[in-house]
Amino acid sequence: MKETVTLTTRDQTRLQILNQLLVGQLTADAAAEVLGLSVRQVRRLLAAYREDGVAALVHGNRGRVPATLAPG
Repeated sequence: MKETVTLTTRDQTRLQILNQLLVGQLTADAAAEVLGLSVRQVRRLLAAYREDGVAALVHGNRGRVPATLAPG
C-alpha cells in the first residue's frame, strides 16, 4: 500500500533542487546555497531521497501531537 505524502512549498523546492542535482544541472555547492544548507546536509538529504524517495523530504515529526498536548 502506497502512503500519500503531502509536500509543502519548501519541500517542493527541495525536491526540484535535488532533482537538478541528480541530473547534473546543479553542483552540491550550488544546491546548498539555494537551500540554505551546508554541503554535508545536502549530501545527507540526497542520500535519504535516493533511499526513501519523496517521503525523505518530509520532516519526521509532521502529523505528530506535541508532547505538551499528549495525554499522560
